[in-house]
Amino acid sequence: MVEGGIYVLVIPLFRTLVGFGVGIFLGILGGWSATIFNAMIGYPWEVDVHRNIYLGGVGLGAGVGAYIGWMDLTLHRLLMAATLLLAILGGIAGTYAGMVYAQNSEPTYLGRAYTIENGLHFGAAIGGVIVATALGLLNEIRSPGH
Repeated sequence: MVEGGIYVLVIPLFRTLVGFGVGIFLGILGGWSATIFNAMIGYPWEVDVHRNIYLGGVGLGAGVGAYIGWMDLTLHRLLMAATLLLAILGGIAGTYAGMVYAQNSEPTYLGRAYTIENGLHFGAAIGGVIVATALGLLNEIRSPGH
């Protein structure tokens, strides 16, 4: 990377935007996967358990997507796994923040009691991107020009 050039600002911004976009996409896929999982097992538990499975699926997908934007394959495997785990936890935390602050639908909308708008997916992607960007920038500062 050219030291002091425009790339110092553009590359981290691009990585953050890519992580956000992929995080939203994988968050939606994670939500679909959790919904299919819940349907396949036949909803044997209480509604809150199945809602938390859904929220965990969204957060898992968004965290992995946010990590993809800042993935560094030169790190030690254990450090890569720890970074991925922290990004996933950030995505899950963002999912719950999105559930609290997003606009929820009426309980009778489409006949589902827990229909949630897209703010949930945006919250998940934002939570994952914040953690992944912070860890990625710390890695760039720690080892410049690797």
